[in-house]
Order: sequence, then structure tokens, then C-alpha cells
Amino acid sequence: MLSPNEFTVGTLGSAEPLSLILPRTKYEATMLVGYVDKAPAAVFLSGQFAFQYLLSTGNDNLGGLIVPGVRVEVSESSVFDPNQTSAPFGAVIRTDTRLVIRAKSEHAFGGSSSVTLHDELASAGELYAAFTKWQIVIGEGQAKRVLWQSPDESENR
Repeated sequence: MLSPNEFTVGTLGSAEPLSLILPRTKYEATMLVGYVDKAPAAVFLSGQFAFQYLLSTGNDNLGGLIVPGVRVEVSESSVFDPNQTSAPFGAVIRTDTRLVIRAKSEHAFGGSSSVTLHDELASAGELYAAFTKWQIVIGEGQAKRVLWQSPDESENR
């Protein structure tokens, strides 16, 4: 459950990075806002466009419940080296000073991009770690709640 001060209702264009957008109808999708080249971008986490992203600035067509300030947690049991095994769409990757999600570009047929979720982390240098299991949470300690969990990795390929 969400407390009234933990969400608002709005459009994708009004959602800041690290906001989770929850659908209000069966025609809306769950989305997570990050950024690409310093521009806000939303990754679909559900529906027919799962793990596709689109730039979100000025987008007043899509919306839902906006939960700002969410956190991303990864499951260390799903870690792998993306230099040895290709990362599926929807995988979260720790690279350089960033945590990114591998997503399909709305404009590039078959292409992929990285949507940044966190930046300015301690540098990983030239090393990478990818995760197929991850979740979006709010709150701390006993008040922590999971709002979304990644699907089985076989569904992401």
C-alpha cells in the first residue's frame, strides 16, 4: 500500500528520474524513469513494449500514479559478467560510475541502449557486473516495500 504523501498522479513528462509510474488502467504500463544523455527517459517494465524506452520530456500522453524517489536493488544471486554472456533486455548493469538498465530504443530497430538509473557511484573502472533479478522499492528497514520485481530472465530475451 502507498501512503498519500508517497505518490502523485501525473503524466510521464512531469516524472523525475527515479520515479516509478504505476498504471491506472489496463491500457497503461508500469514505467521507470531514468535518463539517456542527461534527458529524462522512461523504460516500460510491463506490457507489449517491455524494456523499450522513450524520451519523456514533454510527454503528456502517458501517465499514471507517480512514485518519486524509488530505489533499485539487485539480487547478487543473479550476477554475471556481460563481457562473457550477452545481457538480456531488462538486465541491470553496474558500469563505470553508473547503474543502467539495458533497454530497446524506440527509434532503433533491434538496437539497444543503456538508460541510466544511478550516476556518480564509486568507479568500477573497466569492470562490469550485470543482474537479471532486481526490484524497485520505497522505504527503509521494516517500512521497506517492494513495488516491482523483474520477471524471470527467460522472459526478457
